[in-house]
Amino acid sequence: MEDDAKQFIENLENRFGGPIEYRTYSTWFATNEGIVREFGVFVYEIEGIFHFEDFERKPSMFGFSMKPRKNQPKYVKMEGTFTSDSIESVTLVTKANALACAQGRKKQEGIEPAGGIQKIFSQLVTRVVIKNGPTYFFELINHKEFFQVVKEDSHGRIQSV
Repeated sequence: MEDDAKQFIENLENRFGGPIEYRTYSTWFATNEGIVREFGVFVYEIEGIFHFEDFERKPSMFGFSMKPRKNQPKYVKMEGTFTSDSIESVTLVTKANALACAQGRKKQEGIEPAGGIQKIFSQLVTRVVIKNGPTYFFELINHKEFFQVVKEDSHGRIQSV
């Protein structure tokens, strides 16, 4: 399995022409354009460009593959990119608000950053607002580390969270 991971990383580096400078995993992902990925996405940075992509998740139990449900929609791969220069802001918001935004029940602009009580009692996601573009919601393993990378890449221009 570790060889597969190394090969995957090498393929990405060859495909995008540089070493992966930062990588993490988002256990949940959504956009204000109606995309929601319950099983997360791989997030990585190469040459100052943040990339993210999901993978088809085949159902399994105890390591054995199971047949997918009959009514399950066909998997369509999702990939995207953004640069630190294109980021308007990075904030922590509640996952409930992010999901409401992805489902079209709430506008991205109407979502306030998570407050003190929410930070203690709510699931939080990192909201990345792109200038003149979409808004991404990542449930990152370490949002502080992601924010630090974005802050360094933007030379301190991004000060949110």
